[in-house]
Amino acid sequence: MSPTISLPLNELRRRFFAGQPLPGQALPPSILHSWQRCRSLGLPVGGHGGERLTDGELRERREANADWLGAARPALAGLFEHVSASGLVLIVADRRGWILDESGDIPFLDKAERLALAPGMDWSETARGTNAIGTALAAADCARVRGAEHYLERNRALSCAASPLLGPQGQLLGALDISGPGRKLGDAQWLALLAARGQIEAQLLEAAAHRGWRFDLHDDPRLLDSPAACRLAFDDDGRLLAANRAGLALCGLEPDGWQARQFAALFGQSLEHWLRRHGQAVGLLEIGARRLSARLRPPPRRPAAVAQAGRSVPDARPPMPDGLPETLFPTAVKLLEADIPVLLLGETGTGKDRLARALHAASSRRAAPFVAVNCAAIPEGLIEAELFGYQPGAYTGASRHGSKGRLREADGGVLFLDEIGDMPLGLQARLLRVMQEREVTPLGGGAAKRLDIRLVCATHRELRGLVADGSFRADLYYRLCHYPLTLPPLRERGDVAAIAQTMLDGMGAVRRGVALSPELALAFRGYRWPGNLRELSNLLSTLLALSDDGAALGLEHLPASLREDMAAQGHMVEDQAVAELLRRCGGNASAAARALGISRSTLYRRLGKTAK
Repeated sequence: MSPTISLPLNELRRRFFAGQPLPGQALPPSILHSWQRCRSLGLPVGGHGGERLTDGELRERREANADWLGAARPALAGLFEHVSASGLVLIVADRRGWILDESGDIPFLDKAERLALAPGMDWSETARGTNAIGTALAAADCARVRGAEHYLERNRALSCAASPLLGPQGQLLGALDISGPGRKLGDAQWLALLAARGQIEAQLLEAAAHRGWRFDLHDDPRLLDSPAACRLAFDDDGRLLAANRAGLALCGLEPDGWQARQFAALFGQSLEHWLRRHGQAVGLLEIGARRLSARLRPPPRRPAAVAQAGRSVPDARPPMPDGLPETLFPTAVKLLEADIPVLLLGETGTGKDRLARALHAASSRRAAPFVAVNCAAIPEGLIEAELFGYQPGAYTGASRHGSKGRLREADGGVLFLDEIGDMPLGLQARLLRVMQEREVTPLGGGAAKRLDIRLVCATHRELRGLVADGSFRADLYYRLCHYPLTLPPLRERGDVAAIAQTMLDGMGAVRRGVALSPELALAFRGYRWPGNLRELSNLLSTLLALSDDGAALGLEHLPASLREDMAAQGHMVEDQAVAELLRRCGGNASAAARALGISRSTLYRRLGKTAK
C-alpha cells in the first residue's frame, strides 16, 4: 500500500485545476470524485449565479415533502438545540438539493444568507460544486466537506457535514446538514446529526411497515431490538414492504434501487415455514459466511400512530426517475389522482413510458395493476380484441377460453395507452364510449362489465394535425386533452452534461468513482441526441459497464460512429456561434477575430469563405 502524501490543500487545488495528476490518497476519495464530477460539468470555481425560488415555488416544494418533514420534526427540534448552542446552523434539503428550511445560530445565519446558504437556494453539486448537501445526495452517502475541499472558492470559509435521508423503501428523500465556521463543526455535532437521522428513518419505517410481519436480524441476539439490527417488513404473501439501512444492505439493495424481494428468495424458506418452525422465538439463519439471530413478529392489531402535525406518514412512494423534467411530475400526479386523463406528448425517447410508470408508482393506485398497451405495436386486426377482450369463439383463431382484455386487466389501476395517435379510427369511437360510460363489452357480445381505471396516454405525433386531417377523432382528442404535458427533447433541456452525470450517478457511477471528462461533457452539449433520453441512457449504461473504477469517461470511450457524429455536430455548432458573433460585431471581421483570439484568415476559414 502506497504511503499517504501530505500536501497543502491549496497546492492540491492548484494541481487539480491545472490538470496535473495528484499524489495517491492525497485527497479523500469522496472529495476527489466530486471535484471530478464538477469539473466534467464545466462548473467554474467562481460558480454560477443561481436563482432563488419564489415564495410560491418554495411553498410547493415544502408541500411536496410535507409527509417526511412532519415525521422528522421532533428529531429536528432536538438536533436544533444542539446545533444552535454550538454556533452552527441546521439545514434540511429535498432530494434535488433545494434548501427547504434553515435554523440555528443567528449571527451565522446572516453569513449563510450572504453565501446563498438559505431556503429556496439550490445546493446540488451541479449548482454549487462539492458541498456536503450536494455531495451526500449525489453519492447517496454521508459527506463531510471542510474549507478548501469545497469546489467553489466562495465557500472555503464553511465547514459542513450532511447525511442523505432514506425512506422505508430506500428512496432518497432529502438531506440533513450542519454547517458553520471552519473549526466549530466537530465529531459531537456529526454524531448528533447521525442520531437524528436514525430517529427519523426509524419512525418512517415503523409507519410504512405497521401492517406487515417484522423480521429483525443481528449477529448478537441481545441486539435484535436495537437500531443496529437489520429490520425488514413483509406482507402476508412474503413480499418485502420496507427495510432500514442495514436491511437494505442485507438484501443487496442500493439506495433508490428498491426491488420487492420475496422472503423465500432471501432466506431459502417461506414465511409460513419460518413461522411454523420458530413462531416468535429467536431462530438462526446462515447468510453467506454470516450466522445471524432472527425473530419474526406478527403485525400489530391497532393502526399506526399519527405523525406530528396531524399527518399520517404514507406508504413509501418511489420518486421520479432521473432525467425526466421535474416540473411536470407534481402536475401529472394531481391530474391522475383527480381522475383526469393524463396526455403525454413528446418525441420518441423523451421518457413518456418512464413517466407513466413513475406516475402509477407515486399514485394512490400503486398497489393495483399498471397495464401498458403500445397501440402502434399491435396489428390493426387484433388491437380491438386485445383491448376490449372477447367471448369464446368470437372470431376465427380466438382462444376457446376467451379473453377479458387489457382494459379489464387494468381495472382498479392505471391503463397506459402508448402511441395513441396510431390507434385505428374505428377503435377510437369504442374507447371514447368506454371512457364516457365506464363499462366495457367484449367482442362477441355478453354483459357489459363495470370498469374503474385511470388513464395515461402518450404519443410522439401531433394530435391536432391528425384531428385536422380526419385521422383522429376530435371528440376523443378533447376528451383526452384536458391539460396536455409535453416532454421536451433532450437537445432543448439545457445542460445535457448535468443530466448525463445525474443518470450516471443513479446507475452507481459515484460508488465506482466514474465521471464524465470535461471533453465528453462538452461533446454531449453539442450533440443533437435524436434518440433523446433513451439514447443517452443506453449509451451511459454501456460506457459504465465497459469502464474501470475511477475512470474519467472521455471521447475515446465512445463508439467510433458516435464519436464522428458528435465531432461533426460540434463543428456545426461552433461555426454557428462564430457566425452569430460576426453578426453582433456588425460584420466587422477584425473585431470578431480579436474577440475569438484568432486571426482574420482563420475566421474566414471557419465560415467557409475566402479572405479578400
